[in-house]
Amino acid sequence: MKRILVISLLLTCSFASRAQQDAMFSHYMFNTQSINPGYVGSREVLSVLSVIRSQWINFDGAPNTQTLSLNSPLFNDQLGFGFSILNDKIGPIRSTAFSVDLAYHLQVTQSGHKLSFGLKGGGNAFRSDFSTLDLDPGDPDGIDPAFSRDIRSKFLPNFGFGLYYNTVKWYVGLSTPRILEKEFDNSQRHYFAIAGALFDINRDIKLRPSIYVKTTKNAPTTMDISAYAVFRDLFWVGGMARTALGRFIPVGKVGGGLGLMGGININDNIAIGYSYDYSIGNTTFKYNGGSHEIMLRYDFMFKKKDIIKSPRYF
Repeated sequence: MKRILVISLLLTCSFASRAQQDAMFSHYMFNTQSINPGYVGSREVLSVLSVIRSQWINFDGAPNTQTLSLNSPLFNDQLGFGFSILNDKIGPIRSTAFSVDLAYHLQVTQSGHKLSFGLKGGGNAFRSDFSTLDLDPGDPDGIDPAFSRDIRSKFLPNFGFGLYYNTVKWYVGLSTPRILEKEFDNSQRHYFAIAGALFDINRDIKLRPSIYVKTTKNAPTTMDISAYAVFRDLFWVGGMARTALGRFIPVGKVGGGLGLMGGININDNIAIGYSYDYSIGNTTFKYNGGSHEIMLRYDFMFKKKDIIKSPRYF
């Protein structure tokens, strides 16, 4: 049974890596830079972000992802610069991607509306090593000679583009962060649409809804819907649902996930967040303990502006 589960996971990850290679984060509303280069510099501070995700806990070979990024405005906030690195491991497959982002911010109105154009360039160091698989050495039929020789590695350069429109209270964006499709790892072009807003419920409570839509060929269009309440600009709690486009709750064969999230602004510079989500409908959800994710962000504020006196939520 253990061997069947391992092989099932590898097949699942193989098909997933062919159709949806981009790493998935529940904290996507904090990690906009990873998919849209137009975002960099829009916070008007030097911002450093790290997200660590452990997916499908207690499942051997499950995905583990870590990312570190920074972005900052340049030259009187008209330009933005960013750099990010992402490490992703799924069973015997490991990839380390890095990117450099540049954005031009065009002020549309005096009230703070901005339209940003972003470019992303970088690459992915891809490596697969099936010789690391343990398919029950005690079983002579459990060793496949093909696995012991199947080691591949290659650096895959790429580039992308993004549009990002933001105000103090809401934002929208369209992007395709990796335009080139690679035969080596069967990578495909992904398209993203994002939107979010901040509503003042009363003096002490704000509501922060957001949506994230991803589409690519040979895979269903998926979306993440999230909303959390912010209390006194100090801490937040909320939930999320990941499902096929057009459905708000993942059910049956559609699959997806449900999750909870929370966090705290320790001070004007530091924010920490945590989320837990559980897969629904896929073939592995019965055999794992859900997925954990931790977010840490530090903002370096070198100059004081009225717009930065309270925490920034996007």
